[in-house]
Amino acid sequence: MGQLKHKLNWDKPRVINPSHPALPWINLCIIILVTIPAVIIGFALIIADSSIQGSLVVGDQKNLWFTISFFLLLATIVPIANWCAERFGDKTVFFIGAMLFFIPTFFSAFTTNYWVMMSFRALSALGAGSIFPTTLTIIDRMFSPKQKSFAVAIYIACAFGMGTALGTFIGGFSAEILSWPAIFLIAASSAPLVLLCTWIFFQERERANEKHFDFLGTLFYLVLIGSLVTGLANVKQPWTTEGPRSPWMISCGLLFIFSLGGFIWRELTSPEPLINIRLFKIRPFILGNLSVFIVASTFFSTITYLSEIFEKELHYSKYYIGILQIPFGLYIGVCGSISGLLTKVIGIRIPAILGISLVAISCFTQHSITIQSDHSQYFLLQALRGIGIGFSLGPFTALALKRIRLENIGQAAVIVTLFRQFGGALGSIIIGLIKSMRFPFHLLRFGEQMNLNSPALENHLSNVDTLLVDQGGSIPTIEPYSPQGLTEAASVRGLTELREYAAAQAQILSINDAYYLIGWGSSIILIIVLFFMLRAKWKERFLQKNH
Repeated sequence: MGQLKHKLNWDKPRVINPSHPALPWINLCIIILVTIPAVIIGFALIIADSSIQGSLVVGDQKNLWFTISFFLLLATIVPIANWCAERFGDKTVFFIGAMLFFIPTFFSAFTTNYWVMMSFRALSALGAGSIFPTTLTIIDRMFSPKQKSFAVAIYIACAFGMGTALGTFIGGFSAEILSWPAIFLIAASSAPLVLLCTWIFFQERERANEKHFDFLGTLFYLVLIGSLVTGLANVKQPWTTEGPRSPWMISCGLLFIFSLGGFIWRELTSPEPLINIRLFKIRPFILGNLSVFIVASTFFSTITYLSEIFEKELHYSKYYIGILQIPFGLYIGVCGSISGLLTKVIGIRIPAILGISLVAISCFTQHSITIQSDHSQYFLLQALRGIGIGFSLGPFTALALKRIRLENIGQAAVIVTLFRQFGGALGSIIIGLIKSMRFPFHLLRFGEQMNLNSPALENHLSNVDTLLVDQGGSIPTIEPYSPQGLTEAASVRGLTELREYAAAQAQILSINDAYYLIGWGSSIILIIVLFFMLRAKWKERFLQKNH
């Protein structure tokens, strides 16, 4: 019994020798198995969103806050989880975070009430926010400097690549063939295994018992995050009729400016800051985080807006949408693994530059997508973007952590996690804002071309009339009944379908406009990163020549 207690000791379990070379890789597999369900949930709920919304009888406004609240809680807990990890240990926080994620996820499958679901998702957000930063800290602590970049790339590739592919498939399959609660049951199914493995394989690190909590910095941080996200998410909502000039947006803007100034002042003057913003003085760190933000914004928003195009504009089934999104995740996973292997041979610079270049190209080429595009064009877009994200996300994460001292690695992991999560959440919100602003422009352009006296339009409507009357079966009832009967009804329906077609095309083009701007943002980041990488290379050669 005593020997069993020794082997199952929480801080230093002895199931396997702590110095065994396989132990870091076993722990990496456990970390991946915990992260994959969190990614699965995120992408599966994007696919099954309308099914859950209908089942819980939730309107668009409540559904929006369902998403916002999850991100706000996740972003809130990330720096707090890092403080807890330093105070109580990485293993403890990781284990509790995994439990907080898996248990509410399991019970989410049995709820039929919006507020109960909101509560369970809030607890899951706290768990996910505790998992993400501690994973990078644990990986950095386990692996040697030579293996660190490779391990980070493999973690990103497997967790986010496989998680994306599985999440989109499970979301579509569950929503259409099983039932949406199956998403939560499948995601929670690995909980017993990963919790047991965390207990018996992870080694706890030494705890910093004298670590003080930055309450004032946390207060400024909460106001900063809340005002930014809620302001951007609601600026184009129907109840904010004045847009950026509405009292709501002005209040959010003032709170954001005040809290940002207060947060910067507090973190620069506090001896134990909540988030160590002094790390931004390290050039690779800030370049890596900016790149992670851009790449993450294209990553998460691609699933969201391609699913929207497939479902709302092309009227595909959810199962078919899930199938169509699988290649995107596979490209990320496979190319992320390849980038990890390449970093061991040629370093992180070339894969990172190649990846963000492909991301920028994919954003520019998306402008060729229309409602008439065939599947090959979508697959090409997914291939370019998936390969680019796979080659860049892991290496840029490794770049951000490259020159960080061991005592600051927890703080650095927090900032990298926040930039990745902000990229995913704010990227989708910003694309939504651009889409809502550009949609009226494109719709008016198409409306100008629909001259009711145009011979071409009259000919098209005449052909539609003939098709609907002669071959389309009975026409749906139109009130009030027209004296011309079916021919008049066919004309009305034909013109309605033409308007719907124009609206769908306008939606697609407005999304393309948003990605066009992201393409320019990616290009600017690419030029900056490339400049400093070449500058560092020239300095290395200059020093070698002088010595």
